[in-house]
Amino acid sequence: MAMTEEKRKLGRRNFIKAVAAMPAAGALVWKASGMTPVRAGIIGPGGQGRVLMENSPPSHIRLVAVCDIFPQNLEKGLEIARKVHHPRAEAYTDYRKLLERRDIEAVLIAAPLWLHDSMAVDALQAGKHVFCEKTMAHSIEGCRRMIEAAQSARRNLQIGHQRSYSPLYRQAKQLIDGGVIGDVYHVRALWHRNGDWRRRVPDVDFDPSPWGYPDLEHLKNWRLYNKYSQGLMAELGSHQLQVVNWFSGRVPKSVFGSGGIYRYKDSREVEDHVYLIYEYPDSLTVTYSSIQSNALDHYYEEFMGTEGTIILSSEKEAMLFYEGGAKEATELKVESAAGGPVMQASESRARDAAGSNISGASTGFSALRGYQNEIEGFCATIRNGKPNLCDGPNGMAAAVAILKGNESIAKGEKLEIPPQLYYTT
Repeated sequence: MAMTEEKRKLGRRNFIKAVAAMPAAGALVWKASGMTPVRAGIIGPGGQGRVLMENSPPSHIRLVAVCDIFPQNLEKGLEIARKVHHPRAEAYTDYRKLLERRDIEAVLIAAPLWLHDSMAVDALQAGKHVFCEKTMAHSIEGCRRMIEAAQSARRNLQIGHQRSYSPLYRQAKQLIDGGVIGDVYHVRALWHRNGDWRRRVPDVDFDPSPWGYPDLEHLKNWRLYNKYSQGLMAELGSHQLQVVNWFSGRVPKSVFGSGGIYRYKDSREVEDHVYLIYEYPDSLTVTYSSIQSNALDHYYEEFMGTEGTIILSSEKEAMLFYEGGAKEATELKVESAAGGPVMQASESRARDAAGSNISGASTGFSALRGYQNEIEGFCATIRNGKPNLCDGPNGMAAAVAILKGNESIAKGEKLEIPPQLYYTT
C-alpha cells in the first residue's frame, strides 16, 4: 500500500468529509455516572494482559485480583492493579482460587490460547462474567463450549476483538453500509512484520512443567508451538477477519491457504508466512497475508467497492478514495477523532498500537482507544444491559475462519466451511 504522503492526506480528507455528510451515528460512550464499578480479576497479566489492565478505567472496573503462574508477570500485574485499581489487590498462581472469591463478579482472560476455553468455562460455571482475549479458543469445539456455558450460567461473554468498539471502524462501516463506495466484491487485508516474533527467555529459576510447559522457552514463546497456539492467523489474522465478517454481515464458505516456515528455522512449529483466499457468499473474495520478512505495509484492511475504496491502516488511520477521482475533498478542518486521552500501552503492544503513523502524520486517533472502549462496554453490558458488540457467536465466527484457514494450509488444499460449523441458536 505504498503511497505518497499527499495521497494519504487526500484519503484522510475524503474520509472525514464523507463521515461528516452521513447522519450522526450513536456515540460509543458508556458513562460511569450512577454505575458501580465491576469488581474483577485478571488471569494472565503478560504483555497483552497488561495492555488490558492499563486501559481498564477504574470508573468502570476495579481489578482486585491478579493471577499468573510466572512470577515476573504476576509482580508486574499486581503493581498495576494496586496502583490503579485497588491498594490491596491480591495475587494468585491458581486461577481457581481467584474464582472462589464471591466478591469478584467478572474475569478478564489473557492467558495463552490453549487455555481460553477451559478457563472461561470454569469462570462462567463459577458465576463470573467473562471477557476473553481473541482468538476465542484453540478449537471450534472449545468456542462452542464457551458459548453454551455462558448461556447456561446467564452471564456475559465478550471476546476481545477491540475493533468492534473502535469509533474509526464504526464510521467506516457506516460509510460502507450507506453505499459510499458502492458494491464490495474484494477485500484485501494483511499484517506484515520483519522479525522473528520471539520473546526473550529470562534467566530465572522457574520450572513451568507442572502447568504443561516443558521449559521456559515454551512458556515465554508459546505462540510458536502448536500445542498452545494457532500461529499468525490466531494472533493477527483473527482481528482482521472479524472485521470482514462484521462489515459484510457474512461468514466465509471456503478457504484456500498456503504457507510455511520459510525464514526462521529455529525449532518453531507455526508458519512464519501465511497466504489465504476466503470466499464469502454473494461473490465476496477476501485475500489475507501475514509475513515476517518485510514490514513496509505494516497492517491494514482495504475494502474495494465499485464507487471507491476505504483503507483502515494500523487501527488509527482511515482513508477514502473514489473511483475516477470524483468528489475528492479539498480541505480538512477536523483536528482530532480520539475523544480523549488513553493510558500508555505496554511495551509489547506499543509499537503496533501506539506508535506514529507510517506516514508520519497523526490522525489524532489512538489504536488503544478500542481497548478502553471494549472494557467500558463489557461493564456496561453487565451493569446496564447495553449491547455486547462482540459476543460469543461473533467471536466464534472469526475463530472458525482462522482455524479452517490453518487447516487448509496444513493440508495444502481448498476447504469448504460448512454453515453448521458456525454457531447458530
